[in-house]
Amino acid sequence: MTRKIGKAFHKLGGKMIDPAIVLPAALPLDVCGESVRSRLCMFTDHTHTDLALRPDLTLPVALVEMEARKVGHVIGERVHQYAARAFRLPTVPDEPLEFLQVGFEQFGAEVSPDRDARAYALVSEVSVHAGVQRGMAKFGDLRILPAFVDAFQLSPAVTSGLHRAFREEGGVTAFLKRARQPKSAFVRSLTGLDRIGVETRVHEAFTEADIRYFGNRTMDEMISRLMEQARETGNGEISPLICKTLEAVLDLECALETAASRLEALAQSAGILDRVASVIARLERRFQLIKAAAPHFLETACFSPGFGR
Repeated sequence: MTRKIGKAFHKLGGKMIDPAIVLPAALPLDVCGESVRSRLCMFTDHTHTDLALRPDLTLPVALVEMEARKVGHVIGERVHQYAARAFRLPTVPDEPLEFLQVGFEQFGAEVSPDRDARAYALVSEVSVHAGVQRGMAKFGDLRILPAFVDAFQLSPAVTSGLHRAFREEGGVTAFLKRARQPKSAFVRSLTGLDRIGVETRVHEAFTEADIRYFGNRTMDEMISRLMEQARETGNGEISPLICKTLEAVLDLECALETAASRLEALAQSAGILDRVASVIARLERRFQLIKAAAPHFLETACFSPGFGR
């Protein structure tokens, strides 16, 4: 099967690679968030460093490319192909711990609906060559939710906080829940202060109240958490309409062909259609090009804005 896959990928250029199987566990945790920890096959080496078997091929392939560009001064567009093992702890009965992941990664390439359509056509061709007769296609677009966030024109702190939260599964929902909760007068007084300012205010409060610090958290951890809470003091600007709209976008899972119209309806109800129209139009164009280039597996294709994170 690998030979057939390699033949189909030949038109891409580049070479088939098999990057490092073991990588620092901090890398997938930093990129994907703590939610991925339950899927990692982790262990600790003699230096007490947490390591993990690669949970997919994208991250280790990206590390190969980063090193090549740093050391070898590689520039321009490059392609890496792979058909190699990945490892994830099972979440359902009979799910394999080890599986073959096939794909390719393009670096330095222009992002466009046309290129996306060609990529899907190639994936479809590879699937057919591998003997797949029936399959499920799932699509996402990681620009949709950030575009809706930007369209509401919230404060820079809240906007950046929502962008960061989107990196982790469930992060935006948790952020909105915290933002809706009333903040204490002390936390509100920290809004806009830098770390030194927050540290000063905390130490002053401890002195005035004659409180001695003790507990499981370090002072640095407590300062960081207070700063995070202060940045999330957006309950006055994140209205129920904004929360409802963002949560609806996150929860959207629909047929691919109806995705654009469903998103347009949500944007229209929130009064921001003109600000997100271009990103929705791009999604619709991508679908039409994919449908023309490779209609395989599209009869039951579904769309979710957060898929691919």
